[in-house]
Amino acid sequence: MQKLGASPIHADVLLCILCALPTFEALFATVRASKAFHATYVQHGKRVLNSVAFNYVGPALPLALQVVRYDMHPSPEGFNTGPLDNDHNTGLQVEIKDVYPLVNNAKVVAEWENLFSSRKKDMRHETSQLTSLESWQFRKAMHRLMLYTRLFPTDEYAYCITSNSDCVDLNTKLEKELLTQQEFLSDCFTNELEQLREVATFAIEIIRWVDNVDSCDMIASNRDFTDIALSVGPAVILECYKTLGFEPLTETINKLCTDTTPEYFEDKSSRPLLAGYLFKSVSAVLENRGANDHRSVTLRIIDINTLREESCSQCGAESYIGGLWGKTTWDYLSLSSQILGTYLFPSLSMFMKGELHRNPVEIKHVEALLVKTPFKEIYEDIYAKNLKLPAWHDRNDDYWICQSCLTQFINDHLHLWVIMKRKEAKERIANDCWYGYNCRTQVHKLNHAQQLNHLCEPTR
Repeated sequence: MQKLGASPIHADVLLCILCALPTFEALFATVRASKAFHATYVQHGKRVLNSVAFNYVGPALPLALQVVRYDMHPSPEGFNTGPLDNDHNTGLQVEIKDVYPLVNNAKVVAEWENLFSSRKKDMRHETSQLTSLESWQFRKAMHRLMLYTRLFPTDEYAYCITSNSDCVDLNTKLEKELLTQQEFLSDCFTNELEQLREVATFAIEIIRWVDNVDSCDMIASNRDFTDIALSVGPAVILECYKTLGFEPLTETINKLCTDTTPEYFEDKSSRPLLAGYLFKSVSAVLENRGANDHRSVTLRIIDINTLREESCSQCGAESYIGGLWGKTTWDYLSLSSQILGTYLFPSLSMFMKGELHRNPVEIKHVEALLVKTPFKEIYEDIYAKNLKLPAWHDRNDDYWICQSCLTQFINDHLHLWVIMKRKEAKERIANDCWYGYNCRTQVHKLNHAQQLNHLCEPTR
């Protein structure tokens, strides 16, 4: 028996094994495990690193490398996307110093892909259900967004609050900035620009969702807030999503703009170098090409033919999976979406039975509960504490309901849940009003609303 690695055949086999490893972690563990593997890696390190990088990052590796190289050597002036942006370029070379940032960025992109897939394609799964082509297109677009947010804005004062009196040459700066952005984007194909815009739109949806959940009203107080947030990059937005707050964003802005104050985001003054961030330049490039809006439907990341129609477990109505609610989607009920509709806390109280949503006393109690209680907890309580009405089916792992049924479910049960929570908190409950939630007097007579309980069934 020959010693492992002693013959050329052994070396070829070892090289194939190293090149087939799916992660850098597996690669370095394998190299440390055997002298034969280590010797093969020393001899063919560049080839092995390239192969494992492609296995881990996928076909979006050229763009991923661009992001890493820019982070190592930032140089916005004259940044050229040409050589590395060619997916078939065989001259790419991954170096050992690229590994750590490549892995970190790839994790961010993978999390975004899972989120995008579950919100836009298949909500039954929390991991990506995108096809290989859809995944490739998404990852390219996300890496391109990462690179764009590193390159622009080029002016270090863009985040500062600016007025015409503060900056005499503002128009010149703005014109130069837009020209530089369009020059960068002009290297992209039309489908890549549409997909970049789609990914950026999704990132803004996430920003809006965090704003709703966090109840900060950042977007309402600052017209450029979504532009500011988008410009700091996908990694920061993802952290905001995971922490359900804008602390990661404010920390980043404090580093970018040293003269910020606690009231920075409340100032409604314009940030002209950020206004219309990305979208303005993408639209300008597409318009110059004469690309019509109706074409964008066929250029999106997700192929509409891969979407499945499924039936609501309650009413049986057919809907794309993106239109159904279930165990993996309760956390997302605060998102304003064209597909899913709008369910915002605490405005969920507007779906309460009868005239309860117009009762100033009851609505105050209800909204106080809704602000601090996730919908999935409300949903669990309704089933676990026997509040569910007989008209509603028992749930199981495959229980998914449409938007219309969810609205009706809330309407039928929310007042029952609220009165249960008040009883659990040992609050004093007033005597029931004879007309219950249908009482009209509760709307315009404060004393009546205060003295009687209207979270009950009508007896008249």
